Amino acid sequence: MFHRILVPLDGSPLAEAILPDVLELAAQQGAEVVLLRVALAHAWPGVELTEAQVHAVEEAERYLADVERRLADRGIRVSCAVRYGRAAEEILDHARTSGIDLIAMSTHGRSGIGRVLLGSVAERVLPEAPVPVFLRRAAGPAPAWTRGEAQEARPPVRTHWAASAGQPIGHILCPVDFSRTSTAAMAQAGMLAQRFGADLTVLHVVYDPLDVTCLHIPHPPQEQLRDELIREAERTLQAQVSRRLRSLPRAKTAVALGSPFREIIRYAQEHQVDLIVMGTQGLSGLNHLIMGSTAERVVRMAPCPVLTIRAV
Repeated sequence: MFHRILVPLDGSPLAEAILPDVLELAAQQGAEVVLLRVALAHAWPGVELTEAQVHAVEEAERYLADVERRLADRGIRVSCAVRYGRAAEEILDHARTSGIDLIAMSTHGRSGIGRVLLGSVAERVLPEAPVPVFLRRAAGPAPAWTRGEAQEARPPVRTHWAASAGQPIGHILCPVDFSRTSTAAMAQAGMLAQRFGADLTVLHVVYDPLDVTCLHIPHPPQEQLRDELIREAERTLQAQVSRRLRSLPRAKTAVALGSPFREIIRYAQEHQVDLIVMGTQGLSGLNHLIMGSTAERVVRMAPCPVLTIRAV
């Protein structure tokens, strides 16, 4: 399963919103948590760049040491790393070179032109990550630590995350499109369901014929075509689940009709899903900007964390 979980932090409540989920995963998996802070200094008038760089690294080390102590107090194996450079690039490089097998981080969940132009670090990591990525859309600041000790005179290095672990995983949703990537996601979802003793639903979304064909289809009627597509999807899905998830008698299937990312979100909301496990195509460049991927759209709107498995 997961042995080393990389958790990039930047000192913000948004980034720290992932920590309760990490506590839950690390406790279940017996995993080591690797805290990463990427420092980057900006040159200001009257301040030498070298001096600013040293200060940025020292501040990052103080901050991570504080978070490390609090995780260690809960019996979690934890280590820290500080790198200097651009966040997404350094996160990806650390994952490739440090034996990491899961990246866990928060995302802004933004949409519209601001997201297209600026993006978030998480959305830049997602398409290129060499390992699965566990993402939570953070809607706002996480609760602050209750601290008994007095604050030091220097600007405080604060942690904002709750002292308790995240929501227990009782229901996992695995959307599939019958591709090789979604097959890998189904296997991962099955292992997690076994580990957590969770229910697992494997969902396939059939495109509505109105969205993929011309509006006028005289033969066969639109309703008949829908019924045939749904029946075929149900047969294929049931066969795959029976073959690949034989050890999970509680696994069930569901077929929906419509836009994939909308139906995935709707199902997760209506059935109180605790975790979505799905494949991602790892698109990049102009094609990615214009189309995006279903996984990234789900991440922006999901009511629960999303674990993505990249296409290989």
